[in-house]
Amino acid sequence: MEELRPGDPDRVGPYRLVARLGAGGMGVVYLGCSPGGLLVAVKVVRARLAGDAEYRARFRREVASARTVSGAYTASVLDADPDAGTPWLATAYLPGLSLREAVAAHGRFPADTVRLLATGLAEALADIHRAGLTHRDLKPGNIMLTADGPRVIDFGIARPEDAVSITRANRSPGTRGFMSPEQAAGGEVGPASDMFSLGAVLAFAATGEESRADGREAVSRSGTADRLLRDLIRDCRRRDRTQRPSAADLLTRLDPAVSAQGATWLPAGVVEAIDRRTAQARRLSHVPEIRPRAEPVRWVAADPARMAEATADGQDTGEGGAGRATSRRRLLLGGGALLAFAGTAAGVGAALSGSGGPDPGTAAAGSSGTPTKGRSPSVPPSPPPRAVSRWKVRVGDYYPDLFTTGGLVLAQVEGRLRALDPATGKTRWKHGSWGEDHVSAVGGDVLVYDPSLGDGYLAMVRAGSGADRWTHPGPPGKVPMYPVVGESVACYGYDSVTALDLDDGRPRWTAPVKAELGVAVDGDLVIAVDRTRVAALDIHSGGDRWIRPLDWGHYPQACYGLVFVCDGPGAVHALRADDGQPAWKRPVGETVYPSFGFASGGGVVYFGTAEGDVLALRATTGDVVWKRRLGAESSSRNLWNALGAAGDMLYVGGADRNVHALRGSDGRTEWTYPADVTVRTSPPVTVDGGMTFIGTAEGFVEALSPPAGA
Repeated sequence: MEELRPGDPDRVGPYRLVARLGAGGMGVVYLGCSPGGLLVAVKVVRARLAGDAEYRARFRREVASARTVSGAYTASVLDADPDAGTPWLATAYLPGLSLREAVAAHGRFPADTVRLLATGLAEALADIHRAGLTHRDLKPGNIMLTADGPRVIDFGIARPEDAVSITRANRSPGTRGFMSPEQAAGGEVGPASDMFSLGAVLAFAATGEESRADGREAVSRSGTADRLLRDLIRDCRRRDRTQRPSAADLLTRLDPAVSAQGATWLPAGVVEAIDRRTAQARRLSHVPEIRPRAEPVRWVAADPARMAEATADGQDTGEGGAGRATSRRRLLLGGGALLAFAGTAAGVGAALSGSGGPDPGTAAAGSSGTPTKGRSPSVPPSPPPRAVSRWKVRVGDYYPDLFTTGGLVLAQVEGRLRALDPATGKTRWKHGSWGEDHVSAVGGDVLVYDPSLGDGYLAMVRAGSGADRWTHPGPPGKVPMYPVVGESVACYGYDSVTALDLDDGRPRWTAPVKAELGVAVDGDLVIAVDRTRVAALDIHSGGDRWIRPLDWGHYPQACYGLVFVCDGPGAVHALRADDGQPAWKRPVGETVYPSFGFASGGGVVYFGTAEGDVLALRATTGDVVWKRRLGAESSSRNLWNALGAAGDMLYVGGADRNVHALRGSDGRTEWTYPADVTVRTSPPVTVDGGMTFIGTAEGFVEALSPPAGA
């Protein structure tokens, strides 16, 4: 919640506005108060969309459709004026916790609680689908736990089957990790897609962890011993949409005698938090304006002996944003050096098993990184040394994405970018208006895309000062996906690829080449990948250099004169950058996704697999150098890792909620550190001074240094 800004309206329709709740590419959401003291969430459409007759007609249809949804577990549209000069709608304001907040603060839910949650959510979806709508973005952040039970929200608008989603005016709907396979692929979306999302939501509630971001696995690993829940989640998450149950079918499988109304079925800590927020909401309706309480950033003193938290002058806590869809991110590599990584690994993990890979000639390693061969079974392996925390700064409420460039640590979270001093964690500068989404770093500059103003804009930001070198308006009605920077151009793509001059932001060329599944830059090539092929474009002209057919290739990476792409069946392809000819291909088993687990260094490329393995391959030949499993096979969690390399070290944001520093030459552990950096966070990156920076689940950036002797 944020105070009103200059230029914000004081009133919309009959509602007095008292605070900002969030903003996105489509509009701004305010906390409003009716003449009778009822708190409401008021969504005001952006002016650039209000002047679009087609958009206004869609908005009018969707408001009318959403008003037909009524039920105990949905947030109703209370009022709207789609024909106003600036269209708006108002929904009930629901004090409480989102499911994401509740699980983050209080841990995973017991099986009985998840069953009741499933009952409420299935009933909500049944009501939505009965009205001919599809939600399209069911996720933990869109489920509120209130004193009256769970409520499915999306600021009051679920989207009709026959209308283009209003969120599509500026970005693809849905949230990776909770999207169905057909939605992730840009295909037709209907009620069955919502059921897939419901399965992912229930798995999240049962485990406290997100499932794979691509939504491609056939069966959800729900992490619960409850047979009914496990089968229910599995059936919802079937890849074939025709085999998923409907919401009505699901209700028949759950206990009809129980109700999710009220809050007593929730864990005690969640109930207490709901009560506090409900009481606060009652007070808000009697005050004229909400002013946030200023709180300083907390950081950990550099003295490891004391490690006392102190207040850093001139810093502040990360402000929150609302309704932000998480974008796909990549790492950008050139000449083997890691420049940036911001993986959207919706991965989850299990206890570190320390077992080595099964490949011939690969040494098995225990959790300490020492060889296990010949060790007496009665002597447990000694734990690896632990890294030392030097400072800790909060920059938001959720996992920040990290970059290091221009001698600074850059943290991007909740739509805003800030630069931190690597020695102290103090904030040097901030950039953005709560809408910044994609970020890519090169040299001493950072390319950002902000969809929140007009048609959005791209900006090249000076890392040293936070000042814009140049800005470029976004393409009307489109989202610049996968923005990356090379030596001379900044590129983005989706249904085509556009290159901007790196010095002044002027357009150089646009190529009619689809890039639905990723863009990369390597030397004088721009690599674009869609569902059927990999295309290499000349960086100077945009002309085709070569095209290579590939089934469901995704998120290309380029280094060592090669282009690395993973295909749908789960194989890694290495193509020669000069002509696109295959250099080698290696099946890896389950699907690997380089956007969530890829790094390179020392002539080696590293991949993370869905089984929890970290696989090191010789870049030129594809030969296995080593293989480590950072998760137990017996675990029902999804085993995903985030990777980053620097020098001869590989840093793993582990699926077991630990950071692992592994030797690149043999995969042995140098040190570990307990920190949950597995979900939508960049891996640690080492910069001058030998420090490693991590972004954690609670929205902190933490600086680590290796233990003595490591």
